[in-house]
Amino acid sequence: EAYDYDELSTDVAYMLNRKHLTYPVFFETGALTRFDAAWSTMCAEACLCLAKITGCNSQDESSDLIKEGLKCLEVSAKTLKKEDGKICNGMAHSYYFQILSELENLS
Repeated sequence: EAYDYDELSTDVAYMLNRKHLTYPVFFETGALTRFDAAWSTMCAEACLCLAKITGCNSQDESSDLIKEGLKCLEVSAKTLKKEDGKICNGMAHSYYFQILSELENLS
């Protein structure tokens, strides 16, 4: 049985239409210092959760959410590595890798 809630369609629409929104750079780095997670990784996790919820009802929507989550993780990958290729935050990278693995398994 699919899990559903009243604002599901609003949340899905928000995550799929984020490209029209611009977030200040400090969202990405501020989240990294405060939560040990890049903002883009948290957005990818939101896409992952919504993809799991919508998967039973709409394959297209679920697929779009997975693609959006993977796009978010491209930003995370850049945020989490220094210019010399070293990882700047081990906890955040571990979280990033977990979300990446789950999204890839769904796709």
